[in-house]
Formats: sequence, structure tokens, C-alpha cells
Amino acid sequence: MERLWEWEYKKKRISAEKAASLIQNGDSLTSGGREPATILEELGIRTDLKDVIYYCFEANFLHLLKNLGKGLTAYTSFLDNLNRSYAEQGLLNYLPSGFSGFKKNALKGLKCNVALPTVSPPDKDGYVSLGNSADMIADVCREADTVIAEINQYIPFVHGDNVMHISELDYIVEGRGYPMNIRQIDTSDDRREVYQKIGGYLSDLIDDGATLEVGIGRLNASSLMYLENARDLGVHTEIYGDIFMELTKKGYITNQKKTLNPGISVCTQLVGSEELLKYASNNLAIRMNRCNNVLNPGVIAGNNKMTAINNAIQMDLLGQGNAEYLKGIQYSGMGGIGDFATGAANCPDGKSIIVIESTTRNGKYSKIVPYFTPGTPVSLNRISVEYVVTEYGVATLLGKSVPERTREMLQIAHPSFREELAHKAAALGII
Repeated sequence: MERLWEWEYKKKRISAEKAASLIQNGDSLTSGGREPATILEELGIRTDLKDVIYYCFEANFLHLLKNLGKGLTAYTSFLDNLNRSYAEQGLLNYLPSGFSGFKKNALKGLKCNVALPTVSPPDKDGYVSLGNSADMIADVCREADTVIAEINQYIPFVHGDNVMHISELDYIVEGRGYPMNIRQIDTSDDRREVYQKIGGYLSDLIDDGATLEVGIGRLNASSLMYLENARDLGVHTEIYGDIFMELTKKGYITNQKKTLNPGISVCTQLVGSEELLKYASNNLAIRMNRCNNVLNPGVIAGNNKMTAINNAIQMDLLGQGNAEYLKGIQYSGMGGIGDFATGAANCPDGKSIIVIESTTRNGKYSKIVPYFTPGTPVSLNRISVEYVVTEYGVATLLGKSVPERTREMLQIAHPSFREELAHKAAALGII
């Protein structure tokens, strides 16, 4: 006998072409972090659209929108190798936002009235999962005028706030199943010595029972591969990557000492290997919650020994961080770095840590600078950074005056640049 949700599913099922035809001039669309590629492909061939906005904070399928800039304007809050060229061409607008602010930007800033979530196939009870990115799309779905969901067979069924019922969707498109963009962090051995050193320093900073957030990046993940001694770690993080899976398998992560959601790793995105997606699928020890909850600094600060570990492109001698601007251009985006640094710094027993290699890969430039070049955004203010780690040690900024902070930063700079940096610090009057 056909169940009610199955009848409802059939009634709501439409073609991708029909879904694209439902978009009207003046509509504002958002898909959250995982795009409905089948719908976008059909939407992209429409030549009659005017004043349509598309907000996707990862925006990795822009090549399907042939009408981009011709009646359809795209916004994103995170640039990467798949979309950066569109921004350089003026076809993609960068909207500065921390991850926790994506919902407000979508609903209040851009007034998104059409939600285009990508979801897993339904389970036996008619529930679908937003898969490996909860972000803000579930919230938008519940406030938008129209919700058109695309089923993608490659989306894992991950539990948490990102689970919705068929009854919450207006229309359903059975997509062609574009594979997920797998982004596994490169942990090759060419910088093993640097990672080992940083991992050793991190081991001294991470307490037993600490709740961890680790930002995406090769340096963070690779360094934690050399973590020693810490036990009963928990996870409350923006991105759950392969490193958390590995540390859980090794017994470092148990989530038993967490004050919030004990026994469960909490995240708002999964980014990593195909093995990771399989590991997370129907894994009740991983919970994916909305970004405006997971990245709320007040929620973050409520975790036991909250320890945020992120990386930056540059750090200045005051302890300010640039995590998004490179060679005079917007290179990436804020993501959750500001939210977690603020939350960890406000946790009574927490730690806000930035890891950074002392120089660029070729050794020509110091990543610790006296000041940022004009126009560079400050991603992290100096009061939200408590420790900075390079392969040369740990700069403890907590409880330090400006001259003391400056000396701490000088000691972890590459030896080849310390004298020059000290000279400029003296000229600035900060030492």
C-alpha cells in the first residue's frame, strides 16, 4: 500500500525544465552550499530572465549558467579555484560575510524568496537530508515563498537540523546525480618537518577534554596528524574533515567530555574524501546543524575548553590576521574563522589559536609582517587571537601588552626576517 508521503512525492515531482520555468523576473534564489546542478543547467539557458539574483556561498557550478550577467546576477561569500575567475571577470559579486551571517544575508540582505536545496533520496519515512552541508538552507526553506528541491543520489544522509520531510518541499526534481565535489586535504610529505613541528606545539596547547574546531586547510589538518597525548577530545566545528574521522578512529576524539551535545561531533559541513562521506552517512555520532547555530559565538563559547585552530595568510606584529586576501585580491572568504576565534576567546577555559608557516613556500617572503598593505581586510582582530603557532614556536598573546605581543610574534618569525621586522616594529613604536 502506498504511503502518504510517497503519494505526495509523486504529486510534487516535476522536470528540471519545469522547475526552471517557475523562476520569475525579480526572484532572488539561493541553494545554500550544495547546488542543484540539473536545475541550474536548465535555468542557465533561459534568455528571458531579468533582475534575478542567485546567492550561493560556494558557487561551483557557475559554468552551467550561460545567462550569467545577462539578467541573472550571482553573489557568493567564498571564493575558490572553481569560481574566482568569474569574480575577476565581474560575473560574480563577492559578499563579505562570516558563515554565521549567511542566513541573514540570504533572507534580509538579498531577500531570497526561492530556495533550491539539493537533498538526498528520501528514507522509508519520507525524510530527506541536506547531506554534507546544513549551512542556512533549511532555515531559508522554511521562510521562502517557493522550495524546489533537487534529489542527488550522491548526497549522504547525515542527521541533524538538515533533515527535512517531503511535506516541507513544494516541488521535487530528480536530478541526474552530479557527483559531489570531493575536496580532500593534501597531506603529502614535502612539508612533513614543518607539520611535525607545528603539530608538536599544538599538542602542548590542546588540553585533555578540549572541544576542537579546525578550519579547512592543509596546514591545520596535516599538523594535527602529529598530535600527541591529548585524550577525550570533542568536536564542535564548522567543517568536519578527514582529520576528525582519523582522530576518532585512533581514539583521540571521544566527545565524552563535551558540555554541549556529549558523545556527538557537531558540524555544519562535511568536506573531504569519498570515504568520509560514507563514514558520515547515517552515523548518529555526527550531527550536522545550521550554521547560525554552530557558528554562533555564544554557543561556541559554551563548549568545554573550546579550542579553535585556524590558519591565516598573514599575521601582523599586533596579532591581527588576514585570512582571505592574497596579492592584492580577494582570494577566499571569511568562512567561520571570525566566529570561532571570537567564541573560543570568550570561552573561560578556551583557546583561540592561529597556525601559520613562517614564510611563503619559496622562502622569499615572511608571512609575519609589520603591517598589512593598504586595502587588506583584517579577518581577525587582535583581541580574538590568543596564540599563534609557526614551526619556530608559540607566540602567547593572551595577557600581553602591545610591546610584549610584538616580541612574542618576532620570536616565531623566520630567523632570516626577525631583524628587519624588529627594525620596523621600532619605527612603528610598538616595541
